Formats: sequence, C-alpha cells, structure tokens
Amino acid sequence: MNRLPSRARPSPGFTLTELAVVLVVVALALGGLLSPLATQVDVRMTAETRKGLADVREALLGFAVINGRFPCPAAATIASGVAGAGLEAAHDAGGNCPSDSGVVPWVTLGVPEADAWGQRYSYRVTPAFARRVAPPRNAAFDLSTAGTLDVRSAAGGGTLVAGELPGELPVVVVSHGANGQGGYNRQGVQLPTGEVADEIDNQLTNAGTAMANTVFVSRPRTPEGGFDDEVGWVPRAILVSRMIGVGKLP
Repeated sequence: MNRLPSRARPSPGFTLTELAVVLVVVALALGGLLSPLATQVDVRMTAETRKGLADVREALLGFAVINGRFPCPAAATIASGVAGAGLEAAHDAGGNCPSDSGVVPWVTLGVPEADAWGQRYSYRVTPAFARRVAPPRNAAFDLSTAGTLDVRSAAGGGTLVAGELPGELPVVVVSHGANGQGGYNRQGVQLPTGEVADEIDNQLTNAGTAMANTVFVSRPRTPEGGFDDEVGWVPRAILVSRMIGVGKLP
C-alpha cells in the first residue's frame, strides 16, 4: 500500500517583516541608552577636569610658597617625551620669563599634563609674579604688586567673575573643554580655534607664546553654542595669605 507523501512542516523563524520590526525596536532602545550614556561621560570628564584645575591651582600656590614666585609657562609646541616638554622656561638674563603665556609646566609642578579630553592646560602669569628671586628678597612680588588679568562673563566686556577689582589676578589657567578648540595636544599641535568669541579670548596665539588679551571668559558651559571651556585662577588674596603664612611676605 502506497503512503501519500507528507507535507513538509514550515520551519519556525522570523519573516522579513518581523525581523525589520525587531531591528527597529533594538535601534530605538540603543538610541535611548546612548544619549544618557554620553551625558554621563561628559559629566564625569567635566568633573575630572575641574578637579585637575583645582590641583593645578594648589600646585601653583605650593610652588610660590617654596620659590617666592610662580613658574614660567612651559612651551606649548614641544611634544611629550621630547627634551624640555613640561618644564618651565628658563628666565632670561634680566630675570624675566621669556613669555608670560604658554601651557602649565606639568613636569615642574608634578601635575597631569592634560585635561580629561587630552588637551594641555593653557597658562598665563602676570610677569611681576614670576620674576627670578634674588637675595635678600624672599619673593618676586610684594603686598602692593598688582595682577594684570581679568576673568569675565563674556568677551569684550561682561561682568567681573573673579577678583574684587579689574586686572587683579596674577594667574589664569584654561581647559579648552571637549571641543578642544584652540588648545594644544600632547603632540604640541594647536587644534583649530573655532569662531566663538568667548573661547577665542581663552586661547593661545603667536605659536603658543601669547594670549589674545588679558581678559578670559568663564561662564556656564553651552556645548551646543560652542563654549565649553573651564577656567581656573589664583586669587591674589589667597596668594598673599599663603606667602605671609610662611614668612615670605611682607
């Protein structure tokens, strides 16, 4: 007796339509996860950079207490690992720093070279606070020495953010944020400067040996608007207090 051929059972699996639906659901889920993850990463790196700025400030104050002055800026254009990278520049014959602007001398101070995004901290010092100290003086400056730097809320004006008087700050340090615009990387190369005036005021010029002016900008970050710099400074009052405390002033 011949048996009728059995019909093949359909194999279980996804149809193309079902697969497409699954892929859409997965994409939506991943998109929803990536956005808060990126925000968390930005928050963490910003906090790390702010701590780095605080560490640099303390290292600068410690250097001043020991040496009676702030360090000269390090050259921005020397790549990591090359001789002289991260060291404060040597004073000239007159006891002055060769430049008042550059990057934080991370080797001299014993602090990290760069912020959380891999760019070096830009650094400007009022020349009178970084002159070579010679006996019988204990410090390069005295109680009447004035700073020359401002931190304001906007380029070309804005309200005073730091200090009681304009031009009072002896030192300003800048992290160029996630976009890195105008910052120098570990290879000693400057990133593009961008077009945001508030960031341009915080950037080095002239191959890393000068700043646009004596006014820096510190305000709430607006990454979508092109401003994400973090700015730190040493208040003159704190510097003087530390120096008096160790007998370097008056």
